[in-house]
Amino acid sequence: MDVTRIKLVIFDVGQTLLFLTPPSEEVLFDRCQQLAIDVELADLKRGCKVGELWVAQTIMEEQRGAPRMSEEEFDRKWESVVLEEAFKKRKVNIDDLVKKLQYVQVHAQNWSAPPDTHKVLDELQATDLSLGIVSNFPKILPDLCRQEGIADYFDFIIASEEIGISKPDPKILHIALQKAQVKPEDAVYVGDHPFDILCAKKVPMPIIWFNKDNDPLPDGFTSYPDLQICALPELLEIII
Repeated sequence: MDVTRIKLVIFDVGQTLLFLTPPSEEVLFDRCQQLAIDVELADLKRGCKVGELWVAQTIMEEQRGAPRMSEEEFDRKWESVVLEEAFKKRKVNIDDLVKKLQYVQVHAQNWSAPPDTHKVLDELQATDLSLGIVSNFPKILPDLCRQEGIADYFDFIIASEEIGISKPDPKILHIALQKAQVKPEDAVYVGDHPFDILCAKKVPMPIIWFNKDNDPLPDGFTSYPDLQICALPELLEIII
């Protein structure tokens, strides 16, 4: 990766620029507590990471022609995957637990941009770099970015639902590169998910993995990031 060639920085959104508050593991922890279920927050956080991989794998299967789940079925399956991981060292009836959790109130979650997001985007905007967003996200993404005060930083915002293509299909990044009229080797993708790495490497184009918890790559994963950061401001040290 030749950072001197970078003309375009493309960002993922969820858990890269915008973050869910409260985090999913805290919401699930609170619901478990309401049922007096003994579980550690750290175990649920680990389970949520496995759940993120399951989501990406499910998207890939749908891209290959697998039937799309209903929203309710998807949510139940996600909870099952998360809880299977969280309770993997204990004998717990996961199906029964998921059924019980259906009747527990879920606290609303909201996307928000932390100070680091604005700091990094302010400094990048002051350069001659082009900025864009490519994310697996509903059509509301541009409105959400405007609501959180980050839309004006970007030359384009691409939501997967809007164009009918989802990562890790590299076509979604090709569309971004065409919009910016930039070659893959002159751009970099910044994302938090291992499947962001896979998507970028399929283009192929450079990828910086925002790995804030310093997690290992999943077992059997054969795509590797060009660089890795644990905090978003580290990006400035690399490309400015």
